[in-house]
Amino acid sequence: MSIHNCLTRLVASKRITQKQADDALALHEGLQARLYPSMGPASAEAASALEAARVMMQAAHERKLMAAKQAIRQAEIANRMELHPQGKATGLMSALVRDNWEGGARTGDAINVESHAEAVTKKLLGIMNGTMDKYRSTMAGLRQDTESIWNVVDEIYGVDTGDADAKAAAQAFTDTAKYAVDRVKREGKPLSVLEDWRLPQSWDSTQVKKAGERAFLNDLMTEYEGGNLKVMDAGAHGEAPKAAVPGIIQNAFKDITLGKGQGTGAGGFSNQLRIFRFENPDTYKRLMKKYGVGSGGLFNTLMGHVQGMAKEIAFTEVLGPNYVQNFEKLLQLARDDDAARTVGEKVASRITLNSPKAVQRTFDALSGRLGVAQSELLAGIGGGIRNLQTAARLGSATISALPGDSMTAVLASNYNGIPAANVLARLVTDLTTNREGAEELARQLNLTAATVLDTAIGTKRFDDEVIGQGVTGRIADGLMRVTGINVWTEGLKRAFSMEFMGAIARQADNTFENLDPMFKGFLDRYGFTPEEWDKLRVAPQIEAQGARFFDVNAVEDQRLADRLMSAIIDERHFAVVEPDARIRGAMSGGLQRGTILGEAVRSATQFKSFPMTYMMTHLMRALTQGNMSNRAYRTTQLILTMTMAGAATMQAQSLIAGRDPNPMDSPKFWAEAFIRGGGGGMLGDFVNSSVTRGGDGITQYLTGPAPGEIISATGDVAQWLAGNKELKGKTLAQHIKAWVPGSSLWYTKAATDRLIFDNIQAMIDPNYRQSFDRYERRMKREFGQTFWWAPGDGLPERAPDLGRALGGR
Repeated sequence: MSIHNCLTRLVASKRITQKQADDALALHEGLQARLYPSMGPASAEAASALEAARVMMQAAHERKLMAAKQAIRQAEIANRMELHPQGKATGLMSALVRDNWEGGARTGDAINVESHAEAVTKKLLGIMNGTMDKYRSTMAGLRQDTESIWNVVDEIYGVDTGDADAKAAAQAFTDTAKYAVDRVKREGKPLSVLEDWRLPQSWDSTQVKKAGERAFLNDLMTEYEGGNLKVMDAGAHGEAPKAAVPGIIQNAFKDITLGKGQGTGAGGFSNQLRIFRFENPDTYKRLMKKYGVGSGGLFNTLMGHVQGMAKEIAFTEVLGPNYVQNFEKLLQLARDDDAARTVGEKVASRITLNSPKAVQRTFDALSGRLGVAQSELLAGIGGGIRNLQTAARLGSATISALPGDSMTAVLASNYNGIPAANVLARLVTDLTTNREGAEELARQLNLTAATVLDTAIGTKRFDDEVIGQGVTGRIADGLMRVTGINVWTEGLKRAFSMEFMGAIARQADNTFENLDPMFKGFLDRYGFTPEEWDKLRVAPQIEAQGARFFDVNAVEDQRLADRLMSAIIDERHFAVVEPDARIRGAMSGGLQRGTILGEAVRSATQFKSFPMTYMMTHLMRALTQGNMSNRAYRTTQLILTMTMAGAATMQAQSLIAGRDPNPMDSPKFWAEAFIRGGGGGMLGDFVNSSVTRGGDGITQYLTGPAPGEIISATGDVAQWLAGNKELKGKTLAQHIKAWVPGSSLWYTKAATDRLIFDNIQAMIDPNYRQSFDRYERRMKREFGQTFWWAPGDGLPERAPDLGRALGGR
């Protein structure tokens, strides 16, 4: 009996659907066409029928698993939404990012996609075990081994290069990809049976578009005809017939140049990007160098693939295999519930960024939809301008981070029953005498620093987007690295997380009822029951550096271990304040990159995500958790500690700018310290003056650094051309400084101001000395400050007068 007749009978008996029969027949015909040349018609008929049956059976099994997992995850989140005390929209938001209402005690589960994705990323990096570290960029991004990393490709294909480092990296990457694929398939993610996950395929739309459709088609057809490339027919679950190959390549060209497959939830397991299978490493290298990662981008592609796989796993394990579909259904439930809520409840959900619209923005930010550019030109211009502002203005971010982070780490540690002194002591030790030992232990504990991904980690804390890989992106990335903010940020994250693991290990000796009250509060907030704690505390521990640490890898219940890691990362967001997808979505207005309005909103909100994050973490915790007396105590504690951090930041910023410390006997000083401590930044300057110390007005602040500077500069030029205003040297120097990378670098700022920008002013302005004198008088009059390295002086005349901080004159 032919396979066609067999399928017809199965449809007639209603054992399979017509759609399944059509798919099976298409698969059979595709396989037969591929096998016929070498096997003959009869053998090819039989072999293709058997293979088609095997593939269809496996596909049927995967569909059943997918449907079951899809229903389970949908029911879990729907139940969480029903139980959340702040409504269904807040419950759904808690599945995407950290729940800022901390309703885990009521919902029984608080795992979220964002924190879970980071935990899975660290797990995958732990499997790689540092084998890719050799290929990271060093010297602030100026130096990187971009040649020998291509040996990793050869080794993955089984070609012996004699490069031991590449061999180890290839094996580790292969093991990591296999673990990720197996894990996501266990959760019902339908992956093609004939899929090849050896290496990521990163087609660059700009490079493909630049080469043109004819060149792209010719190059891929040459590789195909030479036996170096296979073209797959996704619909037929096999290799495409030769006649269909040109059309498939043309469709791929259109998909790549239009950006399809990006930001659609495709993640690291997109079949959409796996139409092509490379038969040897040379083909992969030729096509990727020309149309993909280029000669120097393989490291970022490989590590980006690791992140993509981790995010896909997180989405699948929290929201289900078809998480986009589940999210849309759940979001409609949230909208219906929101429509029935009172006006007061709706206002509260919008203030706390938990409205249905905020949930949609957050999902779009997490899935990457907001990052897909509608116009590469507009996105490039807008992103480039913001990158230059980052390089010019964030050079002293470390000065703000040190006191601020120290205080938030103390608050977060105390709230969870972790000795804050231990966290800060570990931070100092790990950054000085124990750097290698700290990283080795971090790998064992699934706490590998994200800096191995070679991204500007520190920048994400103060900006609304990840720096790109263009020229301006590399400049901004390099400048942020030399500030030390990346090292500090990852060091504090690791120190807090390690001490958290140590605290869990110490508490493991106690039953749930006998736990330290603060640590027990942590378990309660995230919905852990006494029975679940008993499962966690029996896990074998790791002993290292004279201490015990909880080993999350030893927990038998994978879901329970995942929930714990997500909870620890959520608490770490209080120790090191950085914007999550909720804030990133809000700062973008839910608008895509590469649109006029989208780029305008991103530029206006640049550097404003930090204070918003502060409000959504520490301030909300202080104002909403516990009874009224507890809230009053926490709020007072928060205000006092962060005001002290703001005061320390102000004094440090004055010293690096050549000014003596601010007198601390003035109420205005403490008002400004209060604002700066809450992340208000230069808003604190408006306590004393209508302009900041740098001369910016409120208009520049509200419109954003780049638009504000452009408006200011064009206004000055227009006034000068009209003869209404003299373009002074000071004004020109300020406008130049606003765009020069490194102009605010904290350890060279005073010298840069005095030796470069003051000299620019002196060369143009014949009355520069009077201008410097007026500036000194304004700083004395409005801010009560004097200079230890005065404007216009080639060298400082004295050391800083530290006594002024105590009110000395």
